[in-house]
Amino acid sequence: MDKHEVIKATVLEIVNEVDGPRDQVEEDQLLVDQLGLSSLHLARIVAVLEVELGIDPFSDGASITGVRTIGDLLRVYDAGGGQPGAGQDDAPHPTERRRAVARGNRALRLDARNDS
Repeated sequence: MDKHEVIKATVLEIVNEVDGPRDQVEEDQLLVDQLGLSSLHLARIVAVLEVELGIDPFSDGASITGVRTIGDLLRVYDAGGGQPGAGQDDAPHPTERRRAVARGNRALRLDARNDS
C-alpha cells in the first residue's frame, strides 16, 4: 500500500469503530462534522500512522489545528517527509499495530471517564 492508502485505511478503521461501518472515506470529508471524529480520535490516527509509516509530521511543526478533512491529513503527511510507501520496508508487525490502536483506545476511555 502507498502512503495515501495507509492513511485512508487507518482513518476508515477508526471511523468504523466510532461512527459505524463504511466502505470507504473520501478526501473531502470533514473529520469531525461528517465522520464523527474528535481530537482524541485524530491523535489516535496520528499515533497509528507513526507506527505504520515511521513519520510524525506534527513533531516537525505541522499544525494539527489546520487538519479538517482527510485531504488535509494527506497533504500534511506528503509535506512531512518520506516518499509514498515510506516505512513499508520496515512495516510494523501486526502486534505492534494492535498495541498502538489499544493505546489510543485506553486514552479515549480515560478521557470519557474524566468527562463523567
